[in-house]
Amino acid sequence: MLATGILTALLLTATAAPLQARDPDLRTAELMQKVESGFTHIYNLDYGKAQESFEALAKEHPRHPAPPLYTATSVWLRELFQRQDLDLDLFISPSYFDKPTTRVMPAAERERFFALVERSQELSEAILEQDPQNQDARYFLGSAQGILASFAITIDRSKKTAFDHGKKAYRFHKELVEENPDYYDAYMSVGLYEYVVGNLPWYIKWLAAMVGYRGSVQRGFEYLDLAVEKGRFVSDDARVLQMVLFVREKRYGEALENVRHIRRKGPRNFIAMLNEAHVLEKLGRTAEALTTYRQLLRRAEAGEPNFHLLPLGKMRYTLGRKFWELEKPDLALATLEDSIGSTDTPPRERALSRLLAGQILDTEGRRDEALAHYRAVLELGDVEQSHKQARRYLEQPYSGS
Repeated sequence: MLATGILTALLLTATAAPLQARDPDLRTAELMQKVESGFTHIYNLDYGKAQESFEALAKEHPRHPAPPLYTATSVWLRELFQRQDLDLDLFISPSYFDKPTTRVMPAAERERFFALVERSQELSEAILEQDPQNQDARYFLGSAQGILASFAITIDRSKKTAFDHGKKAYRFHKELVEENPDYYDAYMSVGLYEYVVGNLPWYIKWLAAMVGYRGSVQRGFEYLDLAVEKGRFVSDDARVLQMVLFVREKRYGEALENVRHIRRKGPRNFIAMLNEAHVLEKLGRTAEALTTYRQLLRRAEAGEPNFHLLPLGKMRYTLGRKFWELEKPDLALATLEDSIGSTDTPPRERALSRLLAGQILDTEGRRDEALAHYRAVLELGDVEQSHKQARRYLEQPYSGS
């Protein structure tokens, strides 16, 4: 939805239940128990296992629209994961999804995603042919539009396509809550839409109002609160969405509560751990943020499940820079030295680690060691004008103690 695709990307799923000819309720607790393992895999970043779980469920309940929709969600999230686009700081950036991307999703996976969403829609429509007012089938049709909106903005970077699908998702779910105010799961996407449209810049908002698009930030949060507190199956997903919005609104205390809930849900989710450290920084709780960053690094170095997927070479440079920003030069230097000495550090991070280590050593009065790093940069490939920077540092008058 316009700039909203940043947020629709967080519509991870909404849960479902087995279709039975005699049972119009498609969201029973029975299926929730069966799909719980699939959602646990998603929260732990185990997207392949989640797909296997939902595919098995589709065989067991071939006429239910939920399993193919959830499998499609797993395909999409795995692609985002492989792009390393699931970092909180990216989702809260207003311009992130304006930027073009050079990555192309594998054609087979792309086709599979759309085929799965189409299959889910067909199954929902088949139910509606027999029962035109079936609320659950309409709910799943809206959810399918939501995942298409998410895919459009995060993978294809198409605001128009995301807006078109997002508007359809809103209409499906808005009709549901108007018809049945107790259909709390639908409040998640309705709340998202209200927030986004209510948060548009003034020079866009009046144009949106002219064509019938209205929203309210306050109402958006109220609807999301309903989804969290009373949602039958989407409470956790609504918390993820709330976390992003809380950070955007600088409501960091509430964001911290939500990200810690997500960590409890997925203890192997290193992205949630990274996001917790970011939020702690926003709160000014530097010591806790440092502890969390260091724990993250130790778990990655220990090769713990899923933490072993972190690219250590890149992460050591990133965290070395972070430790320096947080005024911990000794910790920063130790981390950067590990980055420099590691065989799996990419050329870019190796050069940048040496440059930063040299700067830190200069400020610490260790000029000879700093010069050694600057000279070493000149022996590496030139990345991001690293040679120019190294020469400048070599030639600049030394002002250290």
